[in-house]
Amino acid sequence: MGFLLLYFLIFYFGASLASGLFLCAERITHQQSIIRPRSHCIACQHPLSWWQLLPVVSYPLLGGRCYYCHIQIALTTWSAEIIGGSLALFSWYVAPTKMALINLSLLFIGLFLFSWIDIQQRVLYPSLFIPWLFSLLVLRGNSVHYQAALVILCGLGLFAYYSHGLGSGDVELLTGLTLLYGFNATNHILIHACLLALLSYPLLRQRQLPFIPYLSLGVWLYFGEIYLIGWL
Repeated sequence: MGFLLLYFLIFYFGASLASGLFLCAERITHQQSIIRPRSHCIACQHPLSWWQLLPVVSYPLLGGRCYYCHIQIALTTWSAEIIGGSLALFSWYVAPTKMALINLSLLFIGLFLFSWIDIQQRVLYPSLFIPWLFSLLVLRGNSVHYQAALVILCGLGLFAYYSHGLGSGDVELLTGLTLLYGFNATNHILIHACLLALLSYPLLRQRQLPFIPYLSLGVWLYFGEIYLIGWL
């Protein structure tokens, strides 16, 4: 029973964090303050009560509609909370130490925020990306892969420039991931991301896909592989 309560609290913490990050992404893309005004319905502008802001719970409780104007609330809001809670549980399972859990938590915050911004605006803000990457590099200490990152930056940078197949934000994120985890890890992440993008293309039918969400999923699949290999 104690373990179930612990897992529930971890899941709900991740869902709450994801809900906040989703709001931040929405406001950043619309060049609004992430602090004010308080949460409100985007259609009728009515401020929301605390019980309408409960992660995971409020969406089904309200029937997926605003309590005041009854407009349909985007399912992505609820999906983001479920994803956040699931990733929090995953991080808890795979992290071997407290420091590793801190690293994964910071990784989750950045990737989640960058993914939602990329979905809406197709951009990676340096003002968010650079402090996030610097924090992760500091936590990793001396194990930074400079040469591998330079190869990735030059190779994918040229590919993006001549083919227009990648955005500059994608190249920056891949370079940052290489600095953190090395060349082999980035190859695995990139392969996962490309496969996921190819699989989703027939469903989405978009001329340009936001690639950072796929890279983020590729990161978590890579860590899942590492965990399974260690477990086996």
